[in-house]
Amino acid sequence: MAAIFFDIDGTLLDREHKIEDSTREGIRQAKENGHQVFLNSGRTKAYIHDPNLLSMEFDGILCGCGTHVIYHGQDIVYHQLSRELAEKTVDICYRHELPLIMEGRHWLYMDEDMICRDPYGAWLYHKEAPIIRPIRGNSADWECQKFSAAIRGLNYREAAEELSEDYHILDHDGAAMELVPKGYSKATAIRAVCRAAGIDQTETYSFGDGANDVEMLQYAQYGIAMGNSRTPALEAADYITDDIHEAGIYHALQHFQLI
Repeated sequence: MAAIFFDIDGTLLDREHKIEDSTREGIRQAKENGHQVFLNSGRTKAYIHDPNLLSMEFDGILCGCGTHVIYHGQDIVYHQLSRELAEKTVDICYRHELPLIMEGRHWLYMDEDMICRDPYGAWLYHKEAPIIRPIRGNSADWECQKFSAAIRGLNYREAAEELSEDYHILDHDGAAMELVPKGYSKATAIRAVCRAAGIDQTETYSFGDGANDVEMLQYAQYGIAMGNSRTPALEAADYITDDIHEAGIYHALQHFQLI
C-alpha cells in the first residue's frame, strides 16, 4: 500500500478551478487498488471546502503547509500561531503596506482596504466572502496558522527580512510571499501521516507544481512535478509528468504502476 499526496492549486485544480476527468479516474483507481490518497495543500482548512474536490473522498487532508493534518477525520497535528507572533506579523506587513491574508482553520482574515489593492486579493475577498473576517479590531477571535502577503510591485524585502526569524518564506513568482512557521512544511505533514498510518517513507508519492511543494517533492520517495510546474518544483522532482490538462496525474499513476 502506498500513500499518494496531491497539491491542490495547479495540480488537482486548474486555473479555472476545475478537475480533469482523467484526474478523478486515476485517483479512483488508485483507491480501488488499496492505496491511500491525501490532499497536501498550502491552503488552511477554511479554504478547502469545494464539494467537487472533497467528493473524491481523500483519506486525509494536510492543510496550511503542515500546520494542520487530518487523518480519517481526526486531527493528528494542529499548530496555531501565538497571539504575539500574529500581532507582530500584522504590524510588520502593514507597516510596509503589504496586503495580508491571515489563514486559519475556520476563517480567512483580510482587511478590505488593504487586500483589494491586489487584483487576486480582491477576487478572493469577494469570492470567499462567507469565510472572511477582518484582521483589524478582531484579534480576540484570531485563529491563525500562517499568512500570505501580496508583494507584486511592492517593497517587501525589508518586511521579509524582519519576518525571516519566525517563518520559512516562500516567494511565489514575485506575486505573493507565503509565511510558514518554522518547523512546518508539506514534508512534515507527510511524515506525520506516515507515522499515524504505519506507512514507510519508501512507499510515498507526491504530486506538486509550485514553490511550496519543493519540500514534499524532495521528501517523498517519488516526487512528481506536473508538466505545468514552476521551475523550483521541476528541479526538485524525481519525475516530470504531463501538463494538468494532458492527463498528467493519470499518466504518472500509470507510470509508477499505482493503477
